[in-house]
Amino acid sequence: MRILTIIAALFWASLAQAEPLRIASWNIEHLVASTDSGCRPRSEADFQRVRDVIADVDADIWLLQEIEGEAALARVFDTDDWVVHVEDRRPRRSYPECRHTPGQHLSMQATAIVLRAGIAHRRLPDLKALDVSGRGSLRHGVLIELTGPRPLTILNTHLKSGCFEGAGRQACGDLFAQLPVLRDWYDAQNGPVLIGGDLNRRLEVPNDTFWAVLNEYNDLHIAGAGIRPNCLPQYREFIDFLILNDDAVGAKLQGSFAETTFSGPIADYPSDHCPVAIDIDLGKL
Repeated sequence: MRILTIIAALFWASLAQAEPLRIASWNIEHLVASTDSGCRPRSEADFQRVRDVIADVDADIWLLQEIEGEAALARVFDTDDWVVHVEDRRPRRSYPECRHTPGQHLSMQATAIVLRAGIAHRRLPDLKALDVSGRGSLRHGVLIELTGPRPLTILNTHLKSGCFEGAGRQACGDLFAQLPVLRDWYDAQNGPVLIGGDLNRRLEVPNDTFWAVLNEYNDLHIAGAGIRPNCLPQYREFIDFLILNDDAVGAKLQGSFAETTFSGPIADYPSDHCPVAIDIDLGKL
C-alpha cells in the first residue's frame, strides 16, 4: 500500500509540474466539409489558412463554433492527433439559401470541443437546455471535464445572435431566455469552471444587464478584461470570451490572454472572428 501511495504522489507531482495548457475559442464561420460549399465557400488554400491559424495559436484545447460536424473538423484537424466532441443536436433536413452566396445553402452550425490526444478528460452530457426554442434551432453547450486532482469543467457555448447590447431587439427574447439556463447550470457546479465561446453579447459594455445577471455574485472573471479586440475595425467590443470562476481564475497565467489577428485583405480573412486564448496551469487549480 505504501508503494502505491508513493507512486500516486509522484504522478500528481509530475502533473503539477507539467506544461500549462492553452485553451482557445474560435468561431470559424461556416466551416463545412466540402470544398467551395456553404455560406463561406473555401478553396483548399482557404482550408490551409485555417490550419495555419490553428498551428499559430498552438492551443491544446479548442472551443469552436459554426462547425458543420466531424467531417468538417477533419479538414483542419488531424484526427490521429486530436479528439473531437461535437454537440449531439441533429442537423435539419434542409437549410435555407445563404443570404450573401446565392445558390449555396446554410449548413449545420454546431459547437465543438477539440483536444490534443492524450489530454485526460471525460465528455459530459450537452447542455441541451440552451436550445430554448425546443425545435433544435439553437445550439447546445458542449461540456467536458479535465480530470485530475481537482477537475476543471469546461463549457463551450454559442448563444443566440442579434442581441449584442440592450434588450429591445427580437433576438433578445431568446438570448435572455438562455440566460437563466446558463445561470442555473453554473449554480449547480462545484469547483473550477471555465465558460467560453461566442456569447454574442458585449459583456464589457458598462452596466450590461446580461453580464450583471450571469455574474450576480461577482465570482466570474473575463479573461483579458479591459482589452479591446483588434480583429475587425468595426467591432470595438468582444463577443467571444473565456470566463473563469473564482476556483479557476488563479490557474490562469498572468498576461496570457491573447487574440490572434489576421493579415491581408479583410475579404480574405479565414473567419469573421479571431481566436482568443489563455494559458492554464492545472497544478494551480
